Amino acid sequence: MSDASQTPAQIGSLTEEELSEFSQVRNLASQMIQQLGSLELRKSRLIADLEANEQKAQALLANARERVGLTDDTPWQIRDDGSIFALQTSAEGESAEG
Repeated sequence: MSDASQTPAQIGSLTEEELSEFSQVRNLASQMIQQLGSLELRKSRLIADLEANEQKAQALLANARERVGLTDDTPWQIRDDGSIFALQTSAEGESAEG
């Protein structure tokens, strides 16, 4: 006989306490799965917001670079107080001094 044609025979039942606890555990698992789905959705939204923030920061920096006349290949730095510095290589620094 194959498994599909076999008829199940009841051999017992869970106690009321076991059935109640099993239902609680199953409901808790369902709630946890639902919370994970919500967290994944929040995570996706946060990632999208982070990417938009990064694009805004890059645009702001590109505008500042252009405003002060730095070329794309010029290394530069912004200090905490907002000061912008062009970084010179040691050969450029020596030729400017000498």
